Amino acid sequence: MAGTVVVTGAAKGIGAACAAAFVDAGWSVVAVDRDAHALEAACAPFGNAAFAVAGDVSERRTNDTAVRQAVERFGRLDAVVGNAGVNLPKLIDDTSDAEFDRLVAVNIKALFYLAQTAHRALAGSRGCFTIIASKTGLVAQRNSPVYVATKGAAVQLARALALDWAPEGIRVNAVCPGIVDTPMLREFVDALPNPERAWSEHELAQPLGRLATPAEIAAAVLFLSSAAASFITGVALPVDGGFTAE
Repeated sequence: MAGTVVVTGAAKGIGAACAAAFVDAGWSVVAVDRDAHALEAACAPFGNAAFAVAGDVSERRTNDTAVRQAVERFGRLDAVVGNAGVNLPKLIDDTSDAEFDRLVAVNIKALFYLAQTAHRALAGSRGCFTIIASKTGLVAQRNSPVYVATKGAAVQLARALALDWAPEGIRVNAVCPGIVDTPMLREFVDALPNPERAWSEHELAQPLGRLATPAEIAAAVLFLSSAAASFITGVALPVDGGFTAE
């Protein structure tokens, strides 16, 4: 079944891969990102199958606009992918109030806004809402406690919404990626004193011995949004090369 999907954080990485996977499967996509230039470039190959909404997802109006455009331009909203997120590899004593507030705004409050504004449209289509969380929503890691806390909250939000929205036929799940080869990760690793060693450590941290590709995460999201997953809700699905199995 194809339909219309809103994907946030769609200019690069996992979000861009999700948008591409949905378009390839015949869906129409409303793609959202704060980087207007990168978003337009990502959407250009999709032609009329995609519509770009430039804006900050931590602002309610961006989420409202995305949902409204989905319904007005494509007639309905069948799925939402809350992918936009930011990282903060800092110890808690080194984290400023502004950094804490930004992480919560993008990783949690944006999902709150997105869920609120999409609820009615998803109820009308008996659609699905997928949150891109992280393996750190399931198991903790060192040196990024605020990030880990937000991803744990994202997983629990998905589970709670799954229970609340089940009577309306809306399915809600979280996808928990492991270490994924994204532009964000490359920028972080390349700034380290020994990038080559860091890449090797990241690869070996996952039992499959390599990084995930954004397309592999997108495949899981597309599955959960499809009729093939019609009885799956409230799941936090690790797509992590076996990381959380250890």
